Amino acid sequence: MNSIFLTGTAGSGKSQLTSILANTILENNKEVIVVNLDPGVNNLPYSADIDIRDFISINEIMDKYNLGPNGAVILAADLIALKIDEINDTIQTYNPDYVFFDTPGQIELFAFRTSGPFFVQNINDQEKVNIFLCDSTLISKPENFVSIALLANSIKLQLKIPQICVLSKQDLIKDDNLLKWADDPTEIFNDLPEDGEIYNLTSRIARNLLESDLFDELIPVSSVNNQGIVEIIALLSRILDRGD
Repeated sequence: MNSIFLTGTAGSGKSQLTSILANTILENNKEVIVVNLDPGVNNLPYSADIDIRDFISINEIMDKYNLGPNGAVILAADLIALKIDEINDTIQTYNPDYVFFDTPGQIELFAFRTSGPFFVQNINDQEKVNIFLCDSTLISKPENFVSIALLANSIKLQLKIPQICVLSKQDLIKDDNLLKWADDPTEIFNDLPEDGEIYNLTSRIARNLLESDLFDELIPVSSVNNQGIVEIIALLSRILDRGD
């Protein structure tokens, strides 16, 4: 059984990509299930085989602990880890080849609190990979591009599993600079604003990422025309199945 986690900033397209990837692998005659780990989501573009909302209710948490919406979401993030045995047992009843985990929109609650990495490390003992979505609508500026690259590496450091980085919403990209940076991050230095502080900070971070070989390959992906899906599936196969 292989576990595939999808992480990214809120609104980056995790749920939509989860749906497309799960259906694509399912069409290749593999047993696939999808687990929704976002207790605060209202609508999903797929039918979750396991839904954290069946285990945890944001409204019940608000009532029981006298919390507002934000406090309830934070507590719910920790409660997910307490449900790991029940979720694990339910997964085993399906006996799937692949399990997709659609993580909460608030990436900081899943990746940077102890509960998220605990969940990732203990959900099963098979192969795992994380797909990190870089939202193209957020990184049209070079300083934003570098910031998201730094966030991607922070997530990889927290979860401690192999990671694939994708550039989501490729169909919305209106500036060729973004694809240029994705192809060759050294081009960022030519496009940084020359206003002292921003240039100095961004260039130092970018240089450190380059020297440490931490600028991951970005796969442009679109949920509208399915661009990049074949490339993601190939990378998943290479990492999880060793190409088999």
